[in-house]
Amino acid sequence: MKLFGAALLSVWALTAHADPVDDLLETLGSDALIEVLREEFLDYGHTVGEAMLPDAGGAAWRDILKRLYDPSMMQLRVRSAMEGSFAGVNITELLTFYQSERGQRIVEAELAGRKYLLLEGAQETAEAACLEPAERAEALLEFAQVNDLLERNVAGTLNSDLAFYRGLIEGGVFEMQEGDVLAEVQARMPEIRVSLEAWISAYLCAALGDLPEGDLAAYIAFSKTDEGAALNTAIFEGYGALSEDLSYAIGLAVSVQMFGEDL
Repeated sequence: MKLFGAALLSVWALTAHADPVDDLLETLGSDALIEVLREEFLDYGHTVGEAMLPDAGGAAWRDILKRLYDPSMMQLRVRSAMEGSFAGVNITELLTFYQSERGQRIVEAELAGRKYLLLEGAQETAEAACLEPAERAEALLEFAQVNDLLERNVAGTLNSDLAFYRGLIEGGVFEMQEGDVLAEVQARMPEIRVSLEAWISAYLCAALGDLPEGDLAAYIAFSKTDEGAALNTAIFEGYGALSEDLSYAIGLAVSVQMFGEDL
C-alpha cells in the first residue's frame, strides 16, 4: 500500500500546532470518537470486501483497511476540515460550555451512546428504551430538529456514496457518467432516509436519553446559539470530509484489488 498511503498522506498532511481548535477537539473527546468511527468504518470496509471481492478480499484486504483507517490521519483530516468553519466564531464560548461539568457529562454521554450502538441489537433496544416519557421524546426530537440531524446526515450519506462510486469509476471498475451515478444513488435515498431516521433516534436515546433534564434543556438552548450552530456545522463538515475521503479511497482500493495491482 505504499503509493496509496503516500497519496493519502500528501492530502492530509498538516503541520502540528496547538491552537483553540486543538483545545476544542480535545475537550470534545475527538480522539475517542475517532476510535469509535474507525470501528464503524472497518465494519463497512469488511462489508464492501464481502460484497465485491473474492473471499472477501482475504488478509490483503484486512491489511489495507487497517492502514487506510489510521486514527492519526483520520484526526488530521477532521481537524483540517473543521478549522475552516470557525472563522469569526468565538471558540472560547464553546470551550466554556464543554469544559464545564455539564458539558463534560454531555461529551461522555454522547461517546458512550456511540460506543453502545456498535453492539449487536443495540439500535433496536435503544429506540424502544426512551419512547417514554413523552416529554423526553419530544425534547430529543427538538434537539434533532434544532441541529438538522436528519437532513445533514442524508446529505452526508449521499456525498459519501458518490465519493465511493468515483473511486470505483476512476479505478476502472465501472464506466458510468456522473448523472447516472447521481441518479442511482438518489434512487436509494428514501430507503437511506428511513434507515437514518431509525439510527438517529437510537443514537439520541442511547446518548442523551438518560441525561438529567436540566442538561438536555441546556444542550438544546446551547445548540440554538450562534456558537452552537457554528460548532454543529463544523462537526458535519469535518466528519463529512473524512467520510467522503475514506469512501473514495475504499472505492479506489477495491478497484486496485480487483485488478490485482500492488498497493
